[in-house]
Amino acid sequence: MIRIKIIRRKHPSPVGRRWPEGPDEGRGVSESVSQEAESVVAPATLIRPSARPHKWGSPRSRWEKDSWRRRALIGLGFLLALAGTLAAQEPPPAQPEAENTVVVTGASQQDFPRIAVQFELKRPDGSFIRDARKDEFRVAEDGKEQPILEFQAPVTSESVPTTIVLVVDRSLSMRAEDRMGSLKEAVATFLDRAPEGSRIAVVAFGSDVATICPFTTDRVRVRAAVDGLRPGGATRFYDAVAEALDMLDREKGRRAVIALTDGEDTSSREANLAVDVAEARRLGLPIYTLGLGTEEAIAADDLKTLAMTTRGQYYPAQRAEQLKAVYTMIAERIGAGYSLVYQSDHKLPDGTLRPVQVFHQSSKKAGETAVFIPGMVVPASGWSPLFLALTAGLGGLTLLPSWLRRRDPGPGRPTH
Repeated sequence: MIRIKIIRRKHPSPVGRRWPEGPDEGRGVSESVSQEAESVVAPATLIRPSARPHKWGSPRSRWEKDSWRRRALIGLGFLLALAGTLAAQEPPPAQPEAENTVVVTGASQQDFPRIAVQFELKRPDGSFIRDARKDEFRVAEDGKEQPILEFQAPVTSESVPTTIVLVVDRSLSMRAEDRMGSLKEAVATFLDRAPEGSRIAVVAFGSDVATICPFTTDRVRVRAAVDGLRPGGATRFYDAVAEALDMLDREKGRRAVIALTDGEDTSSREANLAVDVAEARRLGLPIYTLGLGTEEAIAADDLKTLAMTTRGQYYPAQRAEQLKAVYTMIAERIGAGYSLVYQSDHKLPDGTLRPVQVFHQSSKKAGETAVFIPGMVVPASGWSPLFLALTAGLGGLTLLPSWLRRRDPGPGRPTH
C-alpha cells in the first residue's frame, strides 16, 4: 500500500512583499513522499494566490494604476511634442507692413481760390522724410483730386519761406532757477537749427505784451532782443499768443507760433484759450506750446488743448535745462515741413467747411484737414440792377408798417 504524507504550510502575508511569480511558488503546498512510495501521484489542483481577485488599493492594483498613468502621460507628451513640431513648420501669419504717415499741420485760404497746405511725412519710427518729390503726392478737396500748382520740400535748392513768431515769458517767475538764462540759451540753439531763410519775430509778455523784434532773417538781431529780456510782472500768455496770430495773418507760406510760459495766465484782457484756438484755426497754422515747470503751475491741460486743436504739439519741460532739447526738436519739425498749393474748383466763397486730403504713394491713409471758406461776397461783375431793385423793394415793405403807424393818430388823439 502506498502512503502519501501531505504537509500544508500557510502562505506568507503579501503585505510589504511581492506576489509569487513562479509556477510552483504560489501553490502553498509542500509535498513530502515517503521513501516507501515507488511512484509519484500528482497532488490535487490548488488555487494560486495570484489568481485570486485583487482588492483595490492592494500593492499590485496600485502598481497597475500607476503604470496606466505613466503610459497616459507619455502619450500626452508625445501628442504635445507632435503638435509643437507641426506648428513650428507652419509659416507665421503675415504682419501688416508699416507705412509712412502724412501729417497735415496747417492750411490757408488767404489767396482763395488758391489753397495752401502744410504737412509732414514720417516713417513708422517717427523720423522725418525730407526728400520726397512732387509726383509722389496727390491732393483732393471734397473727395475730388486737384492738380498741385506749387510744391516745396524740406530738401530743395530753393529758399523755403518759413515765418515764425517766438512768444516768450518774461514774468517775474522766470527769475527762479535761472529760467530766463536757460530760455536765452535755448533760443540761441533754435536760431542755429531753424530752416534757412526763415523770418522770425519775438513777442514777450509779462504784465504787458510787446513785440521786441519784428520779422527778420537777421538771427543776430533776434538773439540780441531775447538776450535783453529781464524777468518782471504778471502773465498775459493768451494776449501774447493773440498778438502773434495777428502778425502772422498778414504773412504767407509756412507759418507757426512757438509759445512758452512757466505759469498759468493771470492777466490777459483781450484773449483767452477759446479765442486763440478759433483764430489759429481760421488762419490754418499750428501753435507749438511749451510748459516750463509742474503741470499744476502751468495749466498743462490748456496748453495741450491749444496745441492739439491747432495741429501743433505740446512740449513739457519740468526743468529749465530741458528747454534747449525742446527747442531743438521744434526746429527739426519745422524744418521737415512740406507745402503745396492747389486751386479749388469752387469759384465763390460760400461759407462752407471743405475737407482736404493729402496722399503719399507709400501710404494708403491720407493726411486730413479742413479749410473754412468765409461767406458770400460781391461777385466780380457786380450785382445786377434787377437784384438791387428787388432788394430795395423788400426793404421798403419792411419799413411800411412803422410809417403807417406814425401817420395814424389813433382814437382819442388830436389831429394836426
